[in-house]
Amino acid sequence: MSIIVFTSCTERIDIELDNDRIRLVVEGNITDISGRQYIKLSETADYFSNDAPKGVSNAQVIINSDDESITLVESDTISGLYNMPVSFLGVQGKDYDLNIALETEIGGYKDYFATTQMPPLSDDIDSIAVEWMPDFNGWVVRLFAKDPAREDFYMFNGINNGVLLTDSIHKVNISDDRLFNGNYTNGSIVLFFDEEELVPGDIFTLVLSNITKGYASFVSEVQTEIQPNNPIFGGPPANVKSNINNEAAGYFTAFPSAFTSAVVKNKPAE
Repeated sequence: MSIIVFTSCTERIDIELDNDRIRLVVEGNITDISGRQYIKLSETADYFSNDAPKGVSNAQVIINSDDESITLVESDTISGLYNMPVSFLGVQGKDYDLNIALETEIGGYKDYFATTQMPPLSDDIDSIAVEWMPDFNGWVVRLFAKDPAREDFYMFNGINNGVLLTDSIHKVNISDDRLFNGNYTNGSIVLFFDEEELVPGDIFTLVLSNITKGYASFVSEVQTEIQPNNPIFGGPPANVKSNINNEAAGYFTAFPSAFTSAVVKNKPAE
C-alpha cells in the first residue's frame, strides 16, 4: 500500500506501508488476585483500520509450571479469549511457561512460547495519602512503605470508589526503586490525577504490583510509542520488545499485587 502526503512544498512523498505482514498479538498475565484470569490472542490490524483486532480462535493455550499444567478454555462469547480456571492463583517466586499452538499459522508460525517468573512482593506498606497539589492543579497519591534491599520494579494503578482509573496502559505508572532501595519511601508520589477525577471523601485504593524488569521495559516502551511525535517526521517508531518468540507482539508476565486504601483529603483552604 502507498499513501501520498501533501505539504506546503511541491515535492511528492510516497510512504510504503507493509500491510500484508500479520503477526500474532498475545495479551495476558498471571496474578495472585482471586478472579478470572485469561490470555487473549489476536492479529495485528492494518495501520488505518478502524476495526477491532481480530481474535484468534481454536488455539491450544497451555500454562505450565513445575508442579501443574493448565489448559485454558476459549470463551463462548469472545473470540480469542482463553480463560484460566477461576480457582487459579499465581505464586510468588514461581516460573510459568506459556505454550500456544494455533490451528492456522500467522506470519509463518503456528507454535509460540514465552516464559516468566512472578517476583516477590513485600507487604510492608504503612499507608497512602491522596492530597490536592495546587502547583500541579491535580491530586497526588503518596506512598509510605519500607522498600526491600533488592532491585525491584513497580507498577502503580488506582481504583476510586471501585472504578479503575488507570484503565489504559498510558495511565499506569512504572518505576524502579533506585531512589529508595532498602529505605523508607516516606510519602513518595506514585500517581497523579486531574482535578475532576477525584473528589474529597472518595475511597481511593492504590494497587502496587512488583513486576519483572522485562515487563517494566515493555510498558515503558509502549508508553513512549503512543505519545505524539513532534515534529511529525522526527523519526520512525521503534518495535516494542516482546518476550514471546516467533515475532509475536505483546507480553506474557506474572506479578503479585497489594491493595491499600485511603479517603481523599479535602483541598487546603485558600
